[in-house]
Amino acid sequence: MGLKKKSGGAPTVGLDIGSSLIKVVEAKSGKTGPQITALGVCPTPEGTVADDVIMDPQSLGRAIRQLLNESGIQTKRCVSSVSGQSSVVVRIIEVPKMTNKELAETMKWEIERHVPFSANEVVMDFASIEKPAGAQDDQNMEVLLAVAQQDLVNRHVETLFAAGLDPVAIDVEPLAASRAVIDSAAEGEDSQIIALVNIGNDITDISVFRNGILAFPRTLPIAGKAITRALSDSLQITVDQAEQLKRERARVMMERADQYSADLGFGGPEPIDLGGGYPAPTIGLSSTPPVAEPDDNMDFIPGLGFTSMGPGQPASEAAAPGPSQDPAFDIDIGAGTAGSALPFDLGMEDEPIAGVAAAAPSLDLSGDVGDISDLITPLKPATVADDGQDVKPALEVELPAFPDETVFDAIAPVLHDLVAEVRRSIEYFMSRYQSEPDKVIICGGTAKIPDLDKFFESQLGIHTVVANPMTSIGVFSRGVSEDYLHEVAPVFPVSIGLAIRDMIGE
Repeated sequence: MGLKKKSGGAPTVGLDIGSSLIKVVEAKSGKTGPQITALGVCPTPEGTVADDVIMDPQSLGRAIRQLLNESGIQTKRCVSSVSGQSSVVVRIIEVPKMTNKELAETMKWEIERHVPFSANEVVMDFASIEKPAGAQDDQNMEVLLAVAQQDLVNRHVETLFAAGLDPVAIDVEPLAASRAVIDSAAEGEDSQIIALVNIGNDITDISVFRNGILAFPRTLPIAGKAITRALSDSLQITVDQAEQLKRERARVMMERADQYSADLGFGGPEPIDLGGGYPAPTIGLSSTPPVAEPDDNMDFIPGLGFTSMGPGQPASEAAAPGPSQDPAFDIDIGAGTAGSALPFDLGMEDEPIAGVAAAAPSLDLSGDVGDISDLITPLKPATVADDGQDVKPALEVELPAFPDETVFDAIAPVLHDLVAEVRRSIEYFMSRYQSEPDKVIICGGTAKIPDLDKFFESQLGIHTVVANPMTSIGVFSRGVSEDYLHEVAPVFPVSIGLAIRDMIGE
């Protein structure tokens, strides 16, 4: 759809809480579309998030509030996202064609079939997906189903309250990222088939978009933490040293990578025999966690969506920081969606869906935030010296001297595992839809590893680029250098997509 201004769209904070980093973006509508007015990133306080599940909402909320203050963000209206490989499921399922009313009834029972956890206390939403031209006569329809455990949502909302934010939506992570790097890209790019690979700290999300619509989601347990662990184990250094070494020295040495692939018999873009519709078994290259064989969807992926629907806060809490409305479940899949999303009101009292929890979280909003300088060290934009050059922050740990080849050899097995699984996912998509992606876009902190895009392109045989949503969305924030924006751009697609959620569209 390209970047188009959408009516409305109040200034909004996009909040992406990761297990390693917290990212915030403030955006507002401009004459030509959304504009980024502030952004910030800081480490996630230790002990507050484990496996994408919030463990300490109050401490995490205080950290977010401090980050907002230090980033110069005063807007309270917030769109955020939740994730969790074991607590959140987004699936594309196929059902017989039916009306929206019939679909709503059917989805009540689909939860039991498609979630790997108890359906007694969950929130859910769904949206039908419009099929490409030529497939309209098909007797079946595709539906995007999102389900999350109630406790995960409660902890997330409690965190937002503690941060003094007004949550109006909790969006789907892959859809938020696509909004920033696909929907806002050059005219016509949204009509392509794009494979978006978001390499986080704990997990990697693979999402294939067809004409701007999510067609294939999958989550892998191979991500940045696996690379850090490989460095620590191989080089016999601490995890902190390994993390610093990854950030400062990790890079792909292409000639060495090609030889490594040849030695393993992994020859690059030649097609793999899918064997009856399924990808070939993965090649065991390292000690990274094993990836389960895909089912008929290969579609576990974190993320779900909410929108403001419920009543306001109780009068007893009116003076405390918190949202003016309870967030409710709402998948916003963008252009091509058949009909509007069907919100699930967390505060609803009438006709609750059997097996689906509806109670809003009980929150204690009293007390002052206080100072949390001892909890986090914000990763602020690089300061500018008198000569105009960016001043790099000092290393936090002392690093032993390792040759570049030694560093790459330590991470090569994990990188090959990762690209092999991405390759399997893409080939599964191709076997199901008879279409090949036009482009692969990588994002997330690990995407900053130099030449990782070249490595993906060499192994996949598909043009690969590193995401930079700031090339199409203007940044108007004081004290932020161009070099800094270029450096951090791959980390911000989700938070940018969250912030501009109501600002782009037809």
